Amino acid sequence: MPLRDRVIRVRILLMDVDGVLTDGRLYYTERGETLKVFDVRDGLGIKMIQKEGIRTGVISGRDSEPLRNRLEELGIDEIYMGRFRKEEVLEEILTKYNLSPEEVAFIGDDLVDIPVLRRVGFPVAVRNAPEEVMKHAVYVTRTQGGRGAVREVVELILKLRSGGRINN
Repeated sequence: MPLRDRVIRVRILLMDVDGVLTDGRLYYTERGETLKVFDVRDGLGIKMIQKEGIRTGVISGRDSEPLRNRLEELGIDEIYMGRFRKEEVLEEILTKYNLSPEEVAFIGDDLVDIPVLRRVGFPVAVRNAPEEVMKHAVYVTRTQGGRGAVREVVELILKLRSGGRINN
């Protein structure tokens, strides 16, 4: 199926966090606090796709208060943290919004993401994902996770849906 046909169907963009919205590295303070770095371009991309009426969500195996704060600040519709069985979360989201798997885009970066990548209509892997993950994607970003990969996917979706232009 052509990429444009897949993108036109997208009604929700789901993402992993570590390795997709962040570069996957964890920083620890002397007090044992975990720090993550987010690229502001990804945040703006999320706002851009929400403006076009596409829902957003994250499914992450990790849970942290700073992460939750960032996701809420971005207005992410669906936040699932501390969930390693991501395919179960996908089923919950499909049921909640009465969606088919073909209406879902998912950006992943690691082996735990493969079950979701196999099911959705627009599976995406970030550039620095393992080869095994990339095999299950119909699109692999030019940009690494945590370095604007989400923004790249958003721009691709918006361009293909609008005939080549992005409306801000």
